[in-house]
Amino acid sequence: MFPTIGNDRDVGGLAVVKKSSEWKCALRIARASTLAAGLLAANAASAGEQRPILDLTFDSPATESEFRIETQFSQPDFTSGVRGRGWRSDGFSSAVIAPLTLAPNRGFTIETWVALESNPSDAEVPVASLKPASFLNQATAKAGFDLFIDMYGRWGLRISTTRGNKRVVASAPFPLGRWAHLAATFDPAVGVARLFLDGKSVGEVATGVGKPFLVAPRDLRIARSWQDATMGIFSVNGLNAAFDDVRVFDRTLSREDILKQAETVPASDAAASLAVPASRFAGDIQRPLYHAMPSANWTNEPHGLIRRNDGWHMFYQRTPNGPYKTEMHWGHMVSRDLVKWRYMPDALWPTLQTDTFGFDMKGIWSGDVVTGPKGVAYAFYTSVNNSPDLFNPGISVALSADPDLRTWQKRGPIINAAGLRDFRDPYVWQQDGEWRMIVGAALPEKGGGVAYYRCADIDDIKGWKKQPRIAPFEKMDIGSDIWEMPVFQPIGQGKYILLANPIGGAVSKYGDPTTRAVYWIGAWDGKAFTPEQFAPKFLDLIPGHLSPTVDRDAAGNLVGIGIVDERRSTEAQKQAGWAHTFSLPREWRLLGDGKTLGQAPLSKLAALRDSARTLEGAVEGLVGDQMIGDLGASAEYKVDFGDKTSSSPIGLILATSPDGAESTQVIYDPATRKLTLDKRKSSLSGTSEGPMLLTGAYDEVAFGRPRSFHVFVDHSVVDVFINDAAAFSFRLYPSRADSTKFGVIGSQNGPVRYQGWRLRAAKFSSDVGERSTGSP
Repeated sequence: MFPTIGNDRDVGGLAVVKKSSEWKCALRIARASTLAAGLLAANAASAGEQRPILDLTFDSPATESEFRIETQFSQPDFTSGVRGRGWRSDGFSSAVIAPLTLAPNRGFTIETWVALESNPSDAEVPVASLKPASFLNQATAKAGFDLFIDMYGRWGLRISTTRGNKRVVASAPFPLGRWAHLAATFDPAVGVARLFLDGKSVGEVATGVGKPFLVAPRDLRIARSWQDATMGIFSVNGLNAAFDDVRVFDRTLSREDILKQAETVPASDAAASLAVPASRFAGDIQRPLYHAMPSANWTNEPHGLIRRNDGWHMFYQRTPNGPYKTEMHWGHMVSRDLVKWRYMPDALWPTLQTDTFGFDMKGIWSGDVVTGPKGVAYAFYTSVNNSPDLFNPGISVALSADPDLRTWQKRGPIINAAGLRDFRDPYVWQQDGEWRMIVGAALPEKGGGVAYYRCADIDDIKGWKKQPRIAPFEKMDIGSDIWEMPVFQPIGQGKYILLANPIGGAVSKYGDPTTRAVYWIGAWDGKAFTPEQFAPKFLDLIPGHLSPTVDRDAAGNLVGIGIVDERRSTEAQKQAGWAHTFSLPREWRLLGDGKTLGQAPLSKLAALRDSARTLEGAVEGLVGDQMIGDLGASAEYKVDFGDKTSSSPIGLILATSPDGAESTQVIYDPATRKLTLDKRKSSLSGTSEGPMLLTGAYDEVAFGRPRSFHVFVDHSVVDVFINDAAAFSFRLYPSRADSTKFGVIGSQNGPVRYQGWRLRAAKFSSDVGERSTGSP
């Protein structure tokens, strides 16, 4: 048994021991006792039926055995199973490890129920270099068995005998988003290994009559491969799945026996089983509660925001298997109000068209979604692969006639990067009876810009034609190598906004210039965009938010949602188990000067207010700093400094501990007309990255003298709006749960009025049930 040392806790009959950043679970079963919530059992068998030598039901202990669940989180993830309780792997840190003894000449059967949320990840390498994940394995390179699956859903059984390694590969990808019964048998007497799915044979391989099984000298592993694929500090080929009823017999079961087990009707829907348990992040004081974000793991830009019928769909970059970036998927979430969201199955993910090649085999990068003829949705995305010349990168398209946009059919690449050094992130619209597209580009000579294409018929995948350059990008660029995530929309007064996110070259995340969204207001005649000034304007006053995706609401108002990226170390992101969050939705408009974008928070966010936890009042004769309240780590505040001008700086105090050891300040200095974000005391954790003192210019002519500050605090993410016109969002990582106090700064003759509300969680729900294979 594992020793009960360290930070022991009792969790449902389990002794949980934290050691070396890994939680281990050892089941202790006294001879005369039973445990209500144990994990290892030998199910009662009918008369004459041989018991399995290993039976993990995850809910009804009855034998003296031991195993462990490895996870970096505070406790293992348990979920609803096929019968009773199941175990949920997180995709990157968790595994079940159990002792197993198999005989070389006896034969065996392995079976389990598994619900797979996504295909596993891997490094972005050619097919021949992949290191597949495992459902279950007890293997080394030349011994044991491995029920494997690779990042394209190709799965099968590898078995090692004295004749060597033999593989049987299923003819179809493994099903996603549903409970499936998986089984494998090996019979050395007849020299055959067989693979079963849902009770039906899906393949077999001859192993040699009488050739013994080569036993691997290691334990059984569930949801972790025998060989790790690594990227930096991450192991990337785990499984993101739910398991139940893992059984091993030291004999070969008949087809009829396997079919009988597979005919069990799962008691729980796979969507419920695959939902990330609330316990995984229960103690995480950095994780937002009402900002849109995936349920776990890694995300980046949202894109393809589209309103259809009475709701909204938003797609986003996603690695579903861990807090790292590789082989991008398109995540998908839906909402009726842009406040409460439901997670949907991933819309698109890398696939192969041959045994070794797929046009998007390295990832489904960002793009756009539009509604075409007859209500069909068209997803235009950046596809990347391992070929030096076959549309790498390319712009590809997929279609969905599904009202819920759950299922998509890939049509393949439509444009290559001919004439450009690189390109990515298409943005599509219809104008004058034809379709237009801009794509963020690295221009032939140097610098960034956009490439422009036109097409008469959106269904004609060969009809897209490159057009002349639409603007003098060499005068507009800020020293970047390429522009990403462009947006192009009418903004009012007959004018258009062109927005982009320049990166590379002289631009870097923490440099000067820094990576951030920029825009131009100008005229568009259908062929050329003429900016009113070549120098771009910043979308945000302070860097931290970028790459917004936009669409219009029913009233025609333009709404944008971007990403507020991480500003903490990779190690901290790994320990958290998630990375990046989306901004609050912002309403865009052209301000009165006719050349500046105004941004205000979506009015429907008021639905999150908890009427039982509010504050309201005024500070008379404010001098210096004054704390005014504490509504917790998820709150909304409005502060009005009044119309009496002052030459003294004014501002806000955020996320402050009672003793002031942790505190963040936002300060406006009217003398310099600059806004400062001071994060030098934001966190005692030591995990924050980047500059802690950030300054941005504030345009009083366009935005008005700062008077009204509207602030949304949600644990590690903050959105600030000034005069419902200027905006910025940023990240901060207080290490203390009591760093939640709020205050004001200034020297005012008149009253400083304030209101505040504690905000409720946005009640994200999940629907990650069965989905298509994503094949073209």
